[in-house]
Amino acid sequence: MRRWAILLAFSWALAQVPIGVNLPEGTSLSLSTEEVVFDLTQSHFPPPNFPYAYLPSSPQGPLTLRLFTNLEGGFAVEVEATPLLAEGGAQIPAGQVEYRLNGGPWIPLGPKVVLLTGSGPTAGYQSYVLEFRLVLTGQEAPGVYRGSLLFTLSRL
Repeated sequence: MRRWAILLAFSWALAQVPIGVNLPEGTSLSLSTEEVVFDLTQSHFPPPNFPYAYLPSSPQGPLTLRLFTNLEGGFAVEVEATPLLAEGGAQIPAGQVEYRLNGGPWIPLGPKVVLLTGSGPTAGYQSYVLEFRLVLTGQEAPGVYRGSLLFTLSRL
């Protein structure tokens, strides 16, 4: 009988343990592609008039920019563009590459522009539609041009 009383007493026992979470600061910025290519040998070239804007041959369609931050306060996404350079030294200024975000107006990349600003933390990942085009003036020398875009997410 005493054994039953002890078992019954243990079946009603409660325990409490504290629990804690240490969530680190985090930000993430990603693009849906690693390269944007304007291959004008696959497009109508020369165009009927200048200036003329070409969409990329790759990727076929807009890019997706994804952003996450759990930091309090403001943030900015900037992009820094280098001029497009050909092997022979010819160049196309970075401003002849234009972008638009979420279907907005076309804006020259310039050497450095702020794509968007906001405040965090974000509600999960935020997605933005990012499009590029190349505007030719008719003064460009033939060649294969290469450049780069550097995207930065920073606190304000």
